[in-house]
Amino acid sequence: MSSKKRKYNEIYMQYGFTVITESGEEKPQCVLCNKVLSNDSMRPTKLKQHLQNVHPQNKDKDKSFFERRNKALTMMRLDVFGESFKRNNKLVEASFLVALEIAKQKKPHTIGETLIKPCALEMADVVLGKKKLGAVSLSNNTIQRRIKDLSDDIKSQVVQQIKTAPFGLFAFQLDESTDISSCAQLMVFAKYVCDDAFKEEFLFCSPLETTTKAADVLEKVSTFFASENLEWKNLAGCCTDGAPAMLGCYSGFQASVKKQARRIKVVHCMLHRQALASKTLPESLGKVLHQMILIVNFIKAGALTSRLFKTFCEDMDSDYQVLLYHTQTRWLSKGNVTRRVFELRRELKEFCKLKNR
Repeated sequence: MSSKKRKYNEIYMQYGFTVITESGEEKPQCVLCNKVLSNDSMRPTKLKQHLQNVHPQNKDKDKSFFERRNKALTMMRLDVFGESFKRNNKLVEASFLVALEIAKQKKPHTIGETLIKPCALEMADVVLGKKKLGAVSLSNNTIQRRIKDLSDDIKSQVVQQIKTAPFGLFAFQLDESTDISSCAQLMVFAKYVCDDAFKEEFLFCSPLETTTKAADVLEKVSTFFASENLEWKNLAGCCTDGAPAMLGCYSGFQASVKKQARRIKVVHCMLHRQALASKTLPESLGKVLHQMILIVNFIKAGALTSRLFKTFCEDMDSDYQVLLYHTQTRWLSKGNVTRRVFELRRELKEFCKLKNR
C-alpha cells in the first residue's frame, strides 16, 4: 500500500516554507536555506521544528518576511536540490566588469545599453560569427545596481580591514565641501594598518541636506559608525581643515569627537596649511605670480588669441601649445601653471612682442 501523499498548505509560509514539485510529488522547500525536505515532512510540527533549530534568529518573523524571501527565491531559479543554476554566472560576471569600467570612467549608466552592448554585439558577430553577448544585461537599472553592489562590497572590505587592524585602531580625515550643484558633501577617508603597512582608503560620502554645522557632521559620522559597528574608543586620530565648524573649542567637531574618544589626536590637514600659506606670499613672489596670471589670462581669455598662440607654438616646434589655468581651491595648480609658463617663456616673449604687449 502506497504511503499518503501530503499536500502543501498556504499556512506553511508562516514557517518559512514554499513548495516545489518533483515527479508529481510536492515537497517543502525552506526559503531561508533553500533546503528541500521530503513529502513526509509536509506537516506543521516538522516545518516549525526546522525553523526553530536551523534558523532560530528568524523564528519570530512574520509571514510577510518569508513571502519576500520566497519572491527572491523564485527569481533565483533553484533546482530540486536547492542549488542555483550556474550557466548564467559568466553573463553576470561580464555585467559586473562592464559596470566597474563605467564607474571608473564616470560615464552615464545608460551607456552600457546604448553604446557598449551594441558595439560588443557587432564585434562578436564580425569576429566570431555568433551573437552570444545579447544575454549580458547592461540596462540602466542593472548598471546602477551593479555599481552599488561593487561599492557596498568595497566598503565592507574596508570596514573589515579596519576591525582586524592591530589593536583595532584607526584614524580618519574628513572634509565638507559644496559641489557645483550647491550640494554639501561630507567625505571621510580612513587610515589604518593592514599587512604591516599603512593603508588609506575612502570610507564613505554622505550629503548634508540642510546646515553644515559640527553637529550635522558628527551625526553623519556617528550614524555610519553605528551601522558598521565601529567603536569610537578605537579612533586614534582625526584630521580636519581649519573651518570654524571643525575647530570650535566648545561646539566644534573636534571638541565633540574628543568627548567620544578622549585619547584621540587631532591635527590640521597639511594641504590646507600649505594652501593658507600660499595666500600670504612675499611681495616679490606675489608680484611675479600676479604678472604670470595676467599673461595667461591675456592669451586664454580670447578664443582667437588662444588659437593664434597654439599655431605660433606649433610653428616653433614647442613641446607644448597651450597654457594652463589655475584653480583657487587647488593651490597646487599654481605650480603647474608656473611650470608651463616657464617652459614656454621664449614663445610667450616673442608672441607678446608681435601683439605689442
